[in-house]
Amino acid sequence: MPRLLIIGIALVAALGGLIYGVDSGIIGTTLGQDTFKLYMFGPTKANPALLGAIVSCYNAGQAVGSASAGYLADKFSRKYTILLAAILAAGSAAIQAGSVNVGMMIAGRAIAGFACGQILSVVPIYIAEISPPKQRGFVVGLQGMAIACGFAIANWIGYGGSYASGDAQWRITLSMQIPAAVCLAVGIFFVPFSPRWLIQQDRHEEARRILLRFHDTDEDHDLVNQEMIQIREQMNFEKMQNNPSWFAAVGQLFSRQYLRRTMTASFILTMSQLSGSQVIQNFQNIFYATAGFKGQQALLISGIYGLMGVIGQVIYLVFVADRWPRARTMWTGSLVLCVMISICMALSAIYGHSAGDLSGARGAIAFIFLYSMAYAIFFNAMIWVLSSEMFPFFLRSKGVAVAVFTKAVVAIILSQITPLAIAAVSWRYYSLFIATNFAAAVIYFFFLPETSGKSLEEIAELFGDTLATGHIGEIDIDAKGIELGEPLAEHRSRV
Repeated sequence: MPRLLIIGIALVAALGGLIYGVDSGIIGTTLGQDTFKLYMFGPTKANPALLGAIVSCYNAGQAVGSASAGYLADKFSRKYTILLAAILAAGSAAIQAGSVNVGMMIAGRAIAGFACGQILSVVPIYIAEISPPKQRGFVVGLQGMAIACGFAIANWIGYGGSYASGDAQWRITLSMQIPAAVCLAVGIFFVPFSPRWLIQQDRHEEARRILLRFHDTDEDHDLVNQEMIQIREQMNFEKMQNNPSWFAAVGQLFSRQYLRRTMTASFILTMSQLSGSQVIQNFQNIFYATAGFKGQQALLISGIYGLMGVIGQVIYLVFVADRWPRARTMWTGSLVLCVMISICMALSAIYGHSAGDLSGARGAIAFIFLYSMAYAIFFNAMIWVLSSEMFPFFLRSKGVAVAVFTKAVVAIILSQITPLAIAAVSWRYYSLFIATNFAAAVIYFFFLPETSGKSLEEIAELFGDTLATGHIGEIDIDAKGIELGEPLAEHRSRV
């Protein structure tokens, strides 16, 4: 029952991932609607600079939103920051659906990006802080599942919108970003605050009541008392060792002690862009056009592409989450993506401009589908699991915010140059992502520490942090164990 409660709470919070998936995916199908291109770009239906601006302003908003999330999540709670993001997401969708010019569309996309920047920074942290260590890969992975479902839903919304007439094709499509945001705004009132945030605010009894709801035996109740002290003592220790002010904490992300974690989290999220996933998602209709698929046909293919991500995410939850080591998942996945994109590049180079036989180009699209599934299996959830668990509490929200900010800046650059790069170098553009995926595999293999199965406090030790000690009656405990010398993981397995 407690495990089902945690999963239920995580599913509500994961609606944020659904919002991000729909908001990010909907623009790809919208840009494939001729009525949208005619309305925004005029009779030519083409303007690479404005097209790039519509996509990149979303990422710019995401960068600003992520920067604000670190402060808001610590000051007003993870819960209320998620609520604010949901409200902004609903409002931005209304602006986009009612756009009367490109400027209004860009403003709506920027606000949507701001909301999603907050969501990406706070939701995985919130879920990680309520998750049992041995199931954290699965529970946080529910956000990845929601993102994949959001992408798939967005693609099918776009396909369904193509059957409407006139501007309703894209206005109705864009308005469909609203339902998930409204559901999250309502649902967030029914989930608890993060116990760790409550302890930070010295609201210990509230935190204890929430932790008790996650356990159901007397021995588990004893474990709650141990966990309360473990968390409290570690936070107090961090306060003594570090300047507790918010701006000073942000500065410490780049200190010698924490720079490795900041760079690792930023690299992991940045590689979600440099893997090629967002480029393919946002500009897939351009790739499909080279193989002779346009209009409703291209939108139907986009819908199938989205479903491949959902299938991959199911495979992750069943076979990968908390079963494969984190580091192995990351470097193996990078090599798989490298191979997939290499095959796509070869097929596009040989058959991409063939006027008669399009079988090779269509084969490239098939590998794009497989690429989508592989990305979901190895990365769609794992990048959020890793980034949310590697920082100590007093830096967690700021560290993930910095990582999301870095990801968004790279996304801005890619979304702005991709239409121009595809027009200039065509299939050769794939080589960028082949190189980045291979480089990532090497870095993950040699430098990514293994964090699976450890509590959020225990992970700090992997990066060289000193852990706190506590005292309960006659029993001494430290942040690694219940009694000195007894690892916490062993105690959990025993009880």
